[in-house]
Amino acid sequence: MNLRVLEVLAAFGCLALFVILLVMLPALVMGIEGLSWMEGPSYIIALVVFIAALSVAGYTIDKMVA
Repeated sequence: MNLRVLEVLAAFGCLALFVILLVMLPALVMGIEGLSWMEGPSYIIALVVFIAALSVAGYTIDKMVA
């Protein structure tokens, strides 16, 4: 597969993951009674997961090329 296409697919996949996490994590945390204080940090968790997923995708693509 072409490297540019693979990078674009990985970027869109990670972006979709980020949007899903931004929507689902705060709603999930608010549904659990004892974790209502985690609503704010859940956005940071979503950002950290997005950065980690994008980094792993980039590292994997780099390993495939090398």
